Amino acid sequence: MNKLNIDNIQKYYGIVFPHEYVEFQQESGGQAFDMIENGEIIDWEIRFSALDDQFIANNINLVDDVNPDPRRIIPFAWSVSSGNNYLLDYRTNSESPGVLVMDHEEAMVREDAESESETSEEAQQLLEENVREIATNFNIFITCLKARSSDSVE
Repeated sequence: MNKLNIDNIQKYYGIVFPHEYVEFQQESGGQAFDMIENGEIIDWEIRFSALDDQFIANNINLVDDVNPDPRRIIPFAWSVSSGNNYLLDYRTNSESPGVLVMDHEEAMVREDAESESETSEEAQQLLEENVREIATNFNIFITCLKARSSDSVE
């Protein structure tokens, strides 16, 4: 992870990553995590997308077709176990974006939303249903993560 790649990603999206997110990325070094809610694992083997020269292309190829706002909702992690995506939502707070989850099995593709809708507003609403907020900011999100040991088996 280098500063030039991070700067290029931020420039492309017109955002600034939360300091806590960049710091967490540097400290975790490719570590996988489990999502804990009420003491139970609800999603496991969550991996963070590398902040490298493939970050933007990967998001375009893997998530943008189901993302309600690909320029302001930025995928940053995914679960190997479920295929769910975790995204930073810059639509309401550009300095401290919320964290959304997208259930990949439930997510509707943009083309399908448009073909099933009479208006672009209806299509957009279908795409909005692809995501739900799980944390109001990144710091709250990481309090729900537990480092996954390499011998964890589900």
